[in-house]
Amino acid sequence: MLHRAWQWTVEQLAFLAVLVVLAAAFIYLVVEPGHWRRASGVVATATLLAGVLRAVLPQQRAGLLAVRARWIDVVVYALMGGVILGAAIRLHS
Repeated sequence: MLHRAWQWTVEQLAFLAVLVVLAAAFIYLVVEPGHWRRASGVVATATLLAGVLRAVLPQQRAGLLAVRARWIDVVVYALMGGVILGAAIRLHS
């Protein structure tokens, strides 16, 4: 049982890395509620990180980041991250 849990964790490291960045954005937002623009920038960074990890990792190591074909995942993650980052930058000024 423990071996299967460890194996699943290793297979999902890329997804867990993205979740850690998202959790950091959430914690930052809870600690500093007035800085939601910065937190949205961190969310954009997590989404762009998901796209980069999906682009460079093989199918077996991408884990839950692999939803569709690789190129579709990369394009969607990059577009979503870019839109969120653009909105964060636009709202920050």
